[in-house]
Amino acid sequence: MKNWKKKELKDSRDFKSSPVRGSGNRWNSPGDSKNNTWLIESKQTDKESYSLSKEKLQKIYDEAIFSFRLPMMSIKIQDVEVVVLFKDDFLNLIKKK
Repeated sequence: MKNWKKKELKDSRDFKSSPVRGSGNRWNSPGDSKNNTWLIESKQTDKESYSLSKEKLQKIYDEAIFSFRLPMMSIKIQDVEVVVLFKDDFLNLIKKK
């Protein structure tokens, strides 16, 4: 199994989400996995860095809003995993605690 597929499956388990059939390769099924709250885009690289552009963030945001969810990126750079959220979403999340 390819590393990116392992990452998507691991994220589905970790975030208690369902994999999106076709892994977001169609306009009407965006993202890699989703649950009631989040549309999750999973990225994995064996390189030392991952480039994240405003255009890529806007695309993920638009797809999440279209599916009535919040956008989340789960990125694995070699052996380090991070989650990227929009600041307002993060602030709203911690206010609920």
